[in-house]
Amino acid sequence: MKNLKFISLAIVGSTIISSPLLKAEEDYTKGFYNSLSVGATKVSDIDFGRLGILQFKTGIDFDGSFGYDFGKRFRSEINYAVNGSDFQNTTTSAGYVDLKTTTFSLNGLVDFPNTSKLTPFIGVGIGSSKVEVTGANDTVTIYNVIAGGGYSLTDNVDLVGKYTYRSFSDLTLGSVKITDSFTNTFSAGITWRY
Repeated sequence: MKNLKFISLAIVGSTIISSPLLKAEEDYTKGFYNSLSVGATKVSDIDFGRLGILQFKTGIDFDGSFGYDFGKRFRSEINYAVNGSDFQNTTTSAGYVDLKTTTFSLNGLVDFPNTSKLTPFIGVGIGSSKVEVTGANDTVTIYNVIAGGGYSLTDNVDLVGKYTYRSFSDLTLGSVKITDSFTNTFSAGITWRY
């Protein structure tokens, strides 16, 4: 009888203790997600050798991601981004830009959930970017540093704002070697989970 009472108390006690833990686990959603965003990008000044140091106007950036949320804090995603910028003090034909980059990257992100609807996050990534100017192009390794926040609109949809710093390894465009180039991008978009 004593053993039966002990077992009963143990079951009741474990249920009481584990209930908050189970609820905490249920608060975190695991699964796949997609995101689409658009924003403004600024290319660093680039030394083009005989042409001198050229500056760029603020350009436009489009990106999309397919990722997996592991629950609680950690996510990974494949990102595709395209952006274009014109040189300062130049005009180009409609539909063309002076510099275009197309990037594929793998990013790892850490969320910071809290009691509000706003969830900050940070991340890093590595990938490959094709950089194109008129008459020349190069494909190089890139590194991302990401920071932003997601505001919950529904259980499955977030409004997201983010900043991405993208650093490019050494580029060769035609006969010109370019070092220490980077972009700063601010974007906003939507993330939806399955």
